[in-house]
Amino acid sequence: MGFSPEIIRRIEAEVMKVLTQQGISLTSSPPDKRILAIFDATQVDLAQPLAQLDKCIQRGYIVTAILSDMAVKLLDVSRIRSTCRNEQVFVASEITNLQPFSEGFSLIVIPTLSCAMAAKLSLGMADTPCAYLVFQALLRRNRVLATFDGFEIADESQIPPEISKLGQNYIKTLSDFGVQFVATNQLAETILSNGTRRFSPSESMGRQNIITASVIAGLAPDVREVGYANPAIITPLARDLAARKGIRLVAMD
Repeated sequence: MGFSPEIIRRIEAEVMKVLTQQGISLTSSPPDKRILAIFDATQVDLAQPLAQLDKCIQRGYIVTAILSDMAVKLLDVSRIRSTCRNEQVFVASEITNLQPFSEGFSLIVIPTLSCAMAAKLSLGMADTPCAYLVFQALLRRNRVLATFDGFEIADESQIPPEISKLGQNYIKTLSDFGVQFVATNQLAETILSNGTRRFSPSESMGRQNIITASVIAGLAPDVREVGYANPAIITPLARDLAARKGIRLVAMD
C-alpha cells in the first residue's frame, strides 16, 4: 500500500526535524549561506520581513526559523512555514537540544525583535531559548542583525517620556553589544551585500539615526563610505574607528 504525497511530506519533515536536533544536516549549503531567523512576538505585518527573507532564499540561502512561545500565539505561523519551508521552522518550547542551533550559521537575523527580548538581551538575561541563542552569538562575536520597526509607536504623545525612551536605550545598548540594526526593507540588501556597495545604516529609533562603534566594526572590509540620514547621533568612538579604518561618514540629504 502506497503513502499519499502528504503523508510522505510529513514523514520527511519529521525525519529532517529529528536529524537537525541531533546536529545532522542533510543540506550541502555552505555555512556562509545558512541563516538562523528568530521570530519574537511584535505587532508588525509579517509580509515585509518574510519577503526580505524570501529574497535571500531565492539567492541560495537556507533559512532556519525559531519561533518564541509568544510568537506562536501572536504571529501567523503558517506564513512563516510557507516561506522558510515547514521542516526548517521550529517552536522554541519544543526544542530539546539547542546545540545544533548555536553552530553552523553565518548569522542570526531577528526579523521581529520585541521590546521584551531587547530588554532581556540588554540586561544579559538569556532565560529563554531565543534569547540564549542570540546572547551566545554575541559572546562569540558572531554577526547578529535585527530590525527596529517593532519599536516604532504610532502615537508617542500617548506614552510617558520615560517609557518611550526605553526602546532607544535598548537599541543603543544592543548596538554596543554588537547587534546591527536595519530597517526591515533593507534586511535582504544588508545580508546579500558583498561589501562593495555604499552602506546606509539604519540603526534608528523613529527618526533618530544612531551610529555606534559596533556598526563601523561590523562593516564588510571593502566598505569605504557610510551614508546616513540626518538627524543622527554618531558616537565619538564610531568617528574614531571610522577614521582609523579609512571610512568616510557622509550625511545624506
